Amino acid sequence: MAYTVNHLYKKVLEGCDKMGSDFYPVDYVMNRLETSTYDFIGETVKFIENTQEIRDDIRSLYKPYKLDIINDPNDPSYKSVALPEDYLHLMTVNVKDANVTVRSTRIIRHGQEKIFQTDPDTKATDVYPTVVMYDNILRILSSGQGAPELVTGFYIKKPTFGKHDINHDDLDVEIAVNLPDNAVDKLIKTIINDIFVSVGDPRAQIQHQVKETYRKR
Repeated sequence: MAYTVNHLYKKVLEGCDKMGSDFYPVDYVMNRLETSTYDFIGETVKFIENTQEIRDDIRSLYKPYKLDIINDPNDPSYKSVALPEDYLHLMTVNVKDANVTVRSTRIIRHGQEKIFQTDPDTKATDVYPTVVMYDNILRILSSGQGAPELVTGFYIKKPTFGKHDINHDDLDVEIAVNLPDNAVDKLIKTIINDIFVSVGDPRAQIQHQVKETYRKR
């Protein structure tokens, strides 16, 4: 059963021994949830990139896409794709060409174009095109003889959070965040620990020491 805003809020207060206290209002806890969620997604994305294994923690945010490539009317060689508004992390990219069988697509970040394009071994071709990542735009580089028309793949979409500036009854209906319960359990522990750190609670120091000991192994 998904965590509602009120359920998550009570779990955090219970973990902080603050049940019945208004010291940490709902807004404060939900802001902590949002920050912790984006950090959690970022760490999970790094794991996926390193292991090529999709984790159930963010499977609900994993989304396929199929987008048309647009030609710049002022510069036919400039081909681009606008990413969806809910895009957060790009996971895979495949260029589909109407005239050429694309064998592999390279992804690079804006600013790396000159490095790759001046090297004959990495320069973009129709068979091995390069996709340059901007903030929310992809630019497709090739040798210009083919006809790239589509970009397909998967991306991680932005999480959604429950409204918490509404009356108390609705907090029992609003879903805190669209992640599975096991992921939210981890986030709750993170929020509690962050609160302990912010107030200098020794329980946070103990957890920090355990983490540091583990890293040194």
